Amino acid sequence: MNAYTLHSVCAVTAWLAFAYKLTALRKAPRDYALAALCGALLFSAIAYTIAHPRLYAPVDRLLGFPNGAALVSMTCIVLVLACQQFVLTFWAHPPAVARRKARPRVLAALFVLAALYTLYVMTGPSEQRPKDFALHYATDPPFAVFLSIYLLYFIGGEAAIARQSHAYAKVSHRLWLRRGLGLVAIGAWLTLAISLSRALSVPLEALSVDLNPMEPITRVLGDVGTLITYVGWTLPGWGPALAAPGRRLRARRQYQRLRPLRNALHEFAPTIELPAYADGFWHRLRPSYLEFKVYRLVIEIRDCQLALRPYADPHAVRVARELGRAAGLAPREVLAVEEATQLASMVRSRRRNTAPAAHCGPRTAAGPQGSGLADEIDWLVRVAEVMERSPYVAEALAGSRAETVGEGPGRRSGIADVA
Repeated sequence: MNAYTLHSVCAVTAWLAFAYKLTALRKAPRDYALAALCGALLFSAIAYTIAHPRLYAPVDRLLGFPNGAALVSMTCIVLVLACQQFVLTFWAHPPAVARRKARPRVLAALFVLAALYTLYVMTGPSEQRPKDFALHYATDPPFAVFLSIYLLYFIGGEAAIARQSHAYAKVSHRLWLRRGLGLVAIGAWLTLAISLSRALSVPLEALSVDLNPMEPITRVLGDVGTLITYVGWTLPGWGPALAAPGRRLRARRQYQRLRPLRNALHEFAPTIELPAYADGFWHRLRPSYLEFKVYRLVIEIRDCQLALRPYADPHAVRVARELGRAAGLAPREVLAVEEATQLASMVRSRRRNTAPAAHCGPRTAAGPQGSGLADEIDWLVRVAEVMERSPYVAEALAGSRAETVGEGPGRRSGIADVA
């Protein structure tokens, strides 16, 4: 892939990214950060389009003066940098603080644009140079000032974007936003390195150092950094779709583990049942459908556990704890054996019509306190697996009732076989 092909890829990608984010802006027209992001993508698309070698001359003819495409492209790049900084500022701060912090950045962009247009009129580059515009005129003193102002703003803007993206990625709680901002930071650092090399071209050209052989490499690296940035800005929107198959598979496994446990408890607490998911066929194909069903199972299991609490066998739980510790299980595994034994003793007591305890007292088993629903689901899945497979549950139940002579330490209990 040569430099011009990559340039075309950047232009097409920018337009696609702009169209993609524009659909989101239509749903949230008052989102200033999203509007600024759409502006950044739009100006970037315009800059890449009109600076393409095949469009450079037609744009000049349309504007009526030579190298007008280069001036418009530079203008768009300045606006891109300003919009990107605006986005990050509004993401990182409350609206009132963000407006105050964004104002100097907007004024700086306007000042740079005013300086660029003034110096451009003063220099008046008359020879059309679509491939090496900056390098060709770098030896002209007024244009060297023009190019220095542009590159200084470019370097400062990319450095600010890289720093803000990296800082905000570290504190964001959204996984795909963190990943997207990480890519934005990488793209910004890469384009920053290219801009630094361009900044060196001004004094080196004055010293008659020929940098034309490096120009294709510089263009390619700059375009690659820009493409990485496009991916980073749009990743939070389409990135979760990449994880959909994994989410669905994980939810299906969780559902298959929790469903037998819920059914065993629900048999003796039939009034505990949450409303079903009431969406159509296509919604059933989404990962959220299975995730909602798993969430229902967790709530119903906990509610049934509370309702059947008087039927728990504290002695069996204590035996399970001692067996787990004697076997050298990790503390978390011991807790899982305890809670699995508690649930199994509830089901067995109800199936045998054992009278409930007069005072259920404190909870006989409790799992580790997680940080959210995901931890609670993982914990109950582990408890269900232990209840199904662990020999310590069966041994604890066998040792707690004299009538369970037929059960032994080597017999697995099973959720459907606790009676």
